Amino acid sequence: MNEFNTYWIISGLIIFLLIVYIIKQIRLEKEIALKDTTLESLEEKLKKHKLVGGRHKRTNKKNPPIV
Repeated sequence: MNEFNTYWIISGLIIFLLIVYIIKQIRLEKEIALKDTTLESLEEKLKKHKLVGGRHKRTNKKNPPIV
């Protein structure tokens, strides 16, 4: 009878810790997703100002670079 109780206590504790871990991972995932969207918007703004990617500013005036 005593071994049966310890089995349930240990399994309940493991399940509880697993649920806490999953909730923590979901919160972390949402936080990282928010940071990713801000990085994408910053990258788009930099591309508009030709600071990242694209071609050099001195280009043929007849064929301007497509951004």
